[in-house]
Amino acid sequence: MNPPTASGARAVAVVLVWASSVAALCLGLRWLVVTVVDLHVPAAACALAGALLGAMAAPPVRLPLERRDAAGRGAPIVLTGMLFPVAILTVLGFGVLAPVAAAGVAAHAVQVRPTRGQLLGGCSAAVLTSAAAVAAQAAGWVDSLVDPSRGTLITVVLLLMMCPQVANAADIARRAQEAARALESERRSSMELLEHAALHDTLTGLLSRRGLVRDLVPAVAAARPGALTAVLFVDLDGFKAVNDVHGHAAGDVLLRETGRRLDEVLRRTGTVARTGGDEFVVVLTDLAGPAQADAVAVRLRAQLEAPVALPDGATVVVGASVGVAVTGVPCSPEALLDRADAAMYAHKRVRHAGDAGERTRPDRRGAAPPPLAREQDGGWAPGVDALG
Repeated sequence: MNPPTASGARAVAVVLVWASSVAALCLGLRWLVVTVVDLHVPAAACALAGALLGAMAAPPVRLPLERRDAAGRGAPIVLTGMLFPVAILTVLGFGVLAPVAAAGVAAHAVQVRPTRGQLLGGCSAAVLTSAAAVAAQAAGWVDSLVDPSRGTLITVVLLLMMCPQVANAADIARRAQEAARALESERRSSMELLEHAALHDTLTGLLSRRGLVRDLVPAVAAARPGALTAVLFVDLDGFKAVNDVHGHAAGDVLLRETGRRLDEVLRRTGTVARTGGDEFVVVLTDLAGPAQADAVAVRLRAQLEAPVALPDGATVVVGASVGVAVTGVPCSPEALLDRADAAMYAHKRVRHAGDAGERTRPDRRGAAPPPLAREQDGGWAPGVDALG
């Protein structure tokens, strides 16, 4: 027996157990009524109504019906669900209690789908089934414990009492659904905030190293000849001196301004991340050749060497060492980052070969900086000149 057949057999067995159990319960109630009150209660009708009610209440039948009801296709289901308990009460001589049974089914229906249409439909179905129970007793089709004229009055009073209770159930269910939706929306917002915080640098708003790796993985995987992927590793020269002389607040201003300038140069053509301290990484994709990456690095250096105004009124000019690593085949993101990092340090050594170690300096934009360093075929090749 395959699994779907076994599952179907179990569902049928569950329905049969529920149907037989409720039918047996109804027959037990019939025996009690016949013994105590001496009413004529048809056993077959009582057992049939109980079996049908039990079958509808069984989970394999009830759950799919509830899903249809929640989807707005359950008006006939609500009416049918009321008929069986009302029929059982009517056959047993308790037809005056039909509004109570009908209201219970209607209350369940509005809890599944608390809409105005469901509420009106449930109350209307309760009225119809209660009226049918009264009519059956008045016509003498079934016996009644209460005089039919009095039973009609009792039924009307019970309907007037129970319909507002169904409305209250609908209102409670509606507010519960609204609260659940609000809670789910808040949970999603919190998850989005946590994800953003995990992937972004709080100071600059740029991607963090984790966010960089997330974007770098598909970028490196898509690298191919004629559509290269490049990583530019940027390290500020003179940042520590700014922190030491002007304070950490000034250093934060410098880092934020650096992130803004990097983002401005790229204008959504690449990915910018702050990976720690004064280190930034830029990812470029779909490059025709390495010269395009060198050109972007030149523009980045030119922007970063512009003066920066600090909160204490001072103006500083810091430089940047840039290493470029380019790949035309898929490779490890960490390996490409390491190659760009090594290229950056090679550029830094060339850049400061004639410098006495001073990193914060006056504006020297009139002087030509040293060439870039780019990792190429396992060795270091000079890139284009920063002013070229």
